[in-house]
Amino acid sequence: MGCGDRRVAGWLNCDVADSEFDIDLAAGRLPFPDGSVSVVVMQHVVEHLELHGQLIPLFRELHRVCADDATLWLSCPDLAKVCAAYDADRGQALKDDRCSRWPDYSLGGAPVQQFINDLFQARGRHRNLLDLELLAWALDQAGFTAGERITEADLLAAHPEFPPRHDDAQSLYVRACKSR
Repeated sequence: MGCGDRRVAGWLNCDVADSEFDIDLAAGRLPFPDGSVSVVVMQHVVEHLELHGQLIPLFRELHRVCADDATLWLSCPDLAKVCAAYDADRGQALKDDRCSRWPDYSLGGAPVQQFINDLFQARGRHRNLLDLELLAWALDQAGFTAGERITEADLLAAHPEFPPRHDDAQSLYVRACKSR
């Protein structure tokens, strides 16, 4: 869900527009039958949704459509890592990591601290940043078991068809389950 321009073979690639299955994740209702989904992957999607009005309702809908023992794989910018990076070097290491993956990335001459703003705001696209405790709480509100911190490698080991993002330095990866 929230595939953007990435398409993963063998999966239903959903996003708000221009995807295989257009769906507004903030709309409050998913067009899938109860218990019909076994796995959901959302990479860098949840930070785009407002916590109480959009994200928790989406998690409740995912709980409805997920089969018993379904797994949610989530990633998002990690509030704890971002704050620690600011304290350590004003975000220089995170900016360097971004530039190593996207050589054209630029702060437009602004000091490195602007990179932290980019992570928090994403040019107006981010609604919030989450850490493990906050994301686990939101999942719990919808009935999922508490989220477990994992790495991108864990996601790729379970689902190698996904292209790697190489973004563990700034991202929180979580696996949650719908238990019976």
